[in-house]
Amino acid sequence: MYDGIEYFLCSDNNIMPIRYSYKDINKITEQFKIKLGNGGYGSVFKGKLRSGRLVAVKLLDKAKSNGQDFVNEVATIGRIHHINV
Repeated sequence: MYDGIEYFLCSDNNIMPIRYSYKDINKITEQFKIKLGNGGYGSVFKGKLRSGRLVAVKLLDKAKSNGQDFVNEVATIGRIHHINV
């Protein structure tokens, strides 16, 4: 599952994202306190970075995906130019 995601993130078409440890994400989301919703491949939680910027954090459900669906979702979202995305 993770090999395809790693390849996608490191490909020339993408800007390398900032990586956070699970410990950091747990802190950013206040232990996954506020659930914003569910997607086809996991749940989305509200988070707040140290800078104060609000973010959405998707927690993938390993049982539902081989990674390619996540890559497709990220690629689609990456093409959207909207203030709320």
